[in-house]
Amino acid sequence: MSENKRSPKERAAQFVGALRRACEDRGKRAALRRGLSPATVMDAWPVIASLGGDIGQPGESVCVDIAALFASHPAESNARNFGETCRRIAQGDGKEIADSFERRFRRLLACDDVANVTGQLRSWVRLAANKGVGVNYESLMNDLLWWNRSADRTRVEWAGSFWQSGDITPETPTTNLNPATV
Repeated sequence: MSENKRSPKERAAQFVGALRRACEDRGKRAALRRGLSPATVMDAWPVIASLGGDIGQPGESVCVDIAALFASHPAESNARNFGETCRRIAQGDGKEIADSFERRFRRLLACDDVANVTGQLRSWVRLAANKGVGVNYESLMNDLLWWNRSADRTRVEWAGSFWQSGDITPETPTTNLNPATV
């Protein structure tokens, strides 16, 4: 099947599968990490091209961005989408989401194009690495490939996963209030 006839989901699955194999080689993994910087991205291009990805500048090529992020933190998860990953990062060991993470997540959702999104993703992936949280790179790549055409759909899905109700149970009052006195 030609490159143009494959769905974004198929492209993401194939490319991330190739990334998994490539990152077993320390030299290729180091070259892919250089894709995070416009000054060194050309070191990543031969590896990305050999994996069947499109080359370009960071923020302009989803393949460059995903390859660099994957190489910098190859731990994967089965999260439904990146919103769920952000929730796992934000919650840490507790149940509450800190205001700082919520503000950061809102900035991610406010991005108007893929270049802005990938700029925000760098810090989120660094946080995921620091907190030992994996990333579903196939889902993330699929979402980025669709971003310029259907960002609103992706934003809604990510937001729904980030602010999910989870296992929250309603609070029960600790005192009995007499409705007549309230």
